[in-house]
Amino acid sequence: MDNWERFNKAINWEPVDRIQTYDLTDCEPMLVALGGYDQNRNYSWEEILELNALAWKNAGLDVTRFVFDPTAHWMGGKIVNWIRFFNVDPDNWEVDTTGGTAWISKRPFTDLKGLEKHMPEMPVYEEVREWYEPAIKQMQDVMREHDIVFIGAVEGPLTDAYTYIDMELFATAIYDAPELVAHVMDCCGTFSAHIARTYAEVGQVPLQFMGEDISSTHGPIFDPSWVRQEALPRWRWIVDPIHDAGKKFLYHSDGRYGEFLPVIFNELGADGLNPIERNGCNDIFAIREAYPDKLLFGNVCCAQTLPYGSPYDVEDETLELIEKIGPQRGIFIGSSSEVHDMVPVVNVRTMYRTVHQYGAYPIDVDRIRARRQALRKKGQLRLRAEVPL
Repeated sequence: MDNWERFNKAINWEPVDRIQTYDLTDCEPMLVALGGYDQNRNYSWEEILELNALAWKNAGLDVTRFVFDPTAHWMGGKIVNWIRFFNVDPDNWEVDTTGGTAWISKRPFTDLKGLEKHMPEMPVYEEVREWYEPAIKQMQDVMREHDIVFIGAVEGPLTDAYTYIDMELFATAIYDAPELVAHVMDCCGTFSAHIARTYAEVGQVPLQFMGEDISSTHGPIFDPSWVRQEALPRWRWIVDPIHDAGKKFLYHSDGRYGEFLPVIFNELGADGLNPIERNGCNDIFAIREAYPDKLLFGNVCCAQTLPYGSPYDVEDETLELIEKIGPQRGIFIGSSSEVHDMVPVVNVRTMYRTVHQYGAYPIDVDRIRARRQALRKKGQLRLRAEVPL
């Protein structure tokens, strides 16, 4: 059974031979150590794609949604798409990158009057499809050659809109210029809907991811009633073609889901959740108990355990997921958000190796418990991510 067959069965809750690993990996040390990336070389897109596939395969990653290029942060690509498909003025945009993250540091507007002069235009389906169809086919084909499943991914209309406008200005515009917010969200939602429609028709993997960051560590960023009114209808533009094609839909938000969970699962009808941040943020075990029929992706803490723990800490936290959720199926184990540059390569490989070693069905819970007990007796655990009970 290869990873594609394994994945297709697993997302439909059919029996498979083992749990799979899933992650977003934007870790340059991994690309260097496991893919042969040379920081002094210039690479073509095709070469970067091949290096990604090789590195993630060598790491033990089974499923992903992202191609990492250390010289071109995804935030810059977002602006390129706005210029290309929204007919946005290309001048006066700047992206700063520090510590592995990036943000838009300059826009051609700073207030609502300026925003009104720089409104995006509605994207055209044919133009989006002409660009996206060959791209997703290429990424899925190359990854499949290395037995890696590559799922489709779009940005949510709310996240894309506040990224375009700037969060502070966006918060002001919700009250002072709701018509501008609605238009930007319409453009962003339509763009993602065009991608989803294309993916529903040509995507080889039956799952679509949507990234929509609506929560922080402390809970919702936006009033849930406003999200229901403004975001939920636009999310359906993206979900409906995926479900109509018989594919699954995976919802992503960083932070604590809290009262958004019923919106995501009951009202939107998402089939799964990612990344389920822990370290005092979410309790994946409580979520599984409340929603036993939903797919779960992620959960090994990338804020504490992966970057700062020992390989034994990583092993123990990974084993906990296999022990407590693995027998129920419907879990794909990886980081609680992403594998970033601060994560040692040995910890990444330990996480994935542990899934492959202990995640075979039927799950041997006694063996897992014995291993976790042995780690404690040897005093090998020096850090444990705090999980609310």
